[in-house]
Amino acid sequence: MTRYMTAGAAALATSLTLATAAMADTTPDLRGAWTGTYTKVSPSRTATGDAPRFHQGEWVLDIQQQQDNLFWGPSKWRPNADADWRVFDATGTISLDGSGKIGLVESSADPDVGVNAIVDAYYKDGKIYADFRSLRRGTAYSTVLERQVN
Repeated sequence: MTRYMTAGAAALATSLTLATAAMADTTPDLRGAWTGTYTKVSPSRTATGDAPRFHQGEWVLDIQQQQDNLFWGPSKWRPNADADWRVFDATGTISLDGSGKIGLVESSADPDVGVNAIVDAYYKDGKIYADFRSLRRGTAYSTVLERQVN
């Protein structure tokens, strides 16, 4: 019986090793600064009347740490080049199925703000295609992020 348990444990260890190697082959290294511009839509507010508002903006996702399929880094955005950056923390995961799907949560260190946005994205051909949805203000946009090269 011990011989079968040992063989089973060896098979499991081999499977886990192969799975880890396969994950390394399909998980992209996303570390670095990614930037993109977008047109966003925000719900109407009392001061702006009934029509939704459309605005241009810029987003930088600076992935500073990645471990396997998990990553972290600051997420910052601004409506134009003259505005100050609004900075949040981004935590994300890359799907283990090899599809390039990315799930990202943008949150604030301020407990009154908490989670700011949910982002569904995917990595393809060296770019991140992202759909941003604010949980606080109702803002939504899609953008293509490209890695910045120094």
